[in-house]
Amino acid sequence: MRSVFYPRLVNGPFGDPALYVRLAYRGEAFLFDCGDLRPLSVREILKIGAVFVSHAHIDHLVGFDILLRLFLCREGRLLLYGPPGMVVRMAGRLSGYTWNLTADFSFELTVREWDGVSGGEEATFRAREGFRPEGRRPWDCPDGVLLETPYCRVRSAALDHGGIPSLAFALEEPLHVAVHRDALEAHRYLPGPWLTALKDLVRGGAPEETPVSVPLAGGGSETLSLGMVASRVTHAERGMKVSYVTDASPSSENQEKIVELARDSHLLAIEATFAHAELERARARNHLTAQLAGRLARRAGAARFLLFHHSPRYQDRPDLLEAEARAAFAGS
Repeated sequence: MRSVFYPRLVNGPFGDPALYVRLAYRGEAFLFDCGDLRPLSVREILKIGAVFVSHAHIDHLVGFDILLRLFLCREGRLLLYGPPGMVVRMAGRLSGYTWNLTADFSFELTVREWDGVSGGEEATFRAREGFRPEGRRPWDCPDGVLLETPYCRVRSAALDHGGIPSLAFALEEPLHVAVHRDALEAHRYLPGPWLTALKDLVRGGAPEETPVSVPLAGGGSETLSLGMVASRVTHAERGMKVSYVTDASPSSENQEKIVELARDSHLLAIEATFAHAELERARARNHLTAQLAGRLARRAGAARFLLFHHSPRYQDRPDLLEAEARAAFAGS
């Protein structure tokens, strides 16, 4: 399967949590948590269409001002998702600046907070209005689906983190549509943006007789039915899935929620803050151990895992947590 999600940790396993996921062929990216964003380029940041914040501890939200600074003079909207209280927190953050020169700016920020059950509230902050929050509106997200497009969706689960909710997320491709390059060449079809539109039609269940304009290698184009083109150059299979879990107490309830959310992930990005020998410390600080991270990845049937959010106490032993998680993942 050719990847459609390209995830990477912005700050490595010991830095602030932030997982940047580029969406192939979309010119778009998602950000899971918003720690220090200075390692990202301006170009990478401006691709971000939505930010998913687990909770409002400073190491998960400190990078927001960099986002705001770069998006401020741009057209369009940025979506930010988080747990209850996120609207009030962002209102406070935005009110800390003076906005007397933004009347001609079109940028807007929409903040959506999920109650961990079925819905929540949202509010929009517009630059031209000095980022004063508009009235809060009810926002429904049944089954924890925070965002849904024809090509991906993001689901969430609310985990306990010392008495506050910490959201975990799963980014899923509903259906993976693969294009066979050799079939394109055999039929003398040129690759290009039309293939992305073709995939969206297939995912969306468009009628087979839907007309598709296909560019030809010899010049010009040919209009064919969706069913004919799709059968010639594509096949469909289960979509990709990337899950993100951080700042969770090592309780049995949290563990069951993590396994359910991350089930069959191609990649599970999961915190491993302490070694399992310090389980009592992990319980007191409301974090997972490396052994638990590996065990949860195995129970969820994840193909791979990516560890992050290590305690600085292991900086002189950077391989310890990885080795412990890998042993648990292998069932040792």
